[in-house]
Amino acid sequence: MKKLVLDFDETLVYSSTQVMGVNSVPFTVNDTTFYTMLRPRAKEFLKFVRQKFEVCVWSTGKQAYLDAVWDYIALDGFTLWGREQCRQADPPPANGGEPYEKPLRQLTDDLSQIVLVDNSPSMFAKCPLNGILCRTWRGDPHDTELEHLSYYLEWLERQPSMQRDHHAWRLETLCLRSR
Repeated sequence: MKKLVLDFDETLVYSSTQVMGVNSVPFTVNDTTFYTMLRPRAKEFLKFVRQKFEVCVWSTGKQAYLDAVWDYIALDGFTLWGREQCRQADPPPANGGEPYEKPLRQLTDDLSQIVLVDNSPSMFAKCPLNGILCRTWRGDPHDTELEHLSYYLEWLERQPSMQRDHHAWRLETLCLRSR
């Protein structure tokens, strides 16, 4: 089965130490309270991809944070990896970007059968043909990114290799949906 790695923060959820409104859910982990919102259609998206792929949800946040929010999401059948499974970026980003990497080879040696969806392009630096860049989500209730991504991933799952240039995935999705 093909593998799908999903970024957590600002891809599936948005968390802040500030209350973000009636839809934010409070969590306390290691004496820190934060408020989290699920991206629109996140649960439906996760149920869909679980049927098509072996799915790893990977966060650069700490494992305790990921586990707490995932307990709220309440879906089984996913591998959850926190910061502890990330690698320090080498060299560290000069522009203050993400100091961690998500090395896909920790999950498989066959990079043709794995893809990473993330809102941070630096995560694809070492495997550019395995990265699908999604829009950063910070609470927009009208967001439709995961709905469009579902169509693309459904198509991609049927391809012999998932390694390709994914830069135009949104446009390709529009073409797929217009058929």
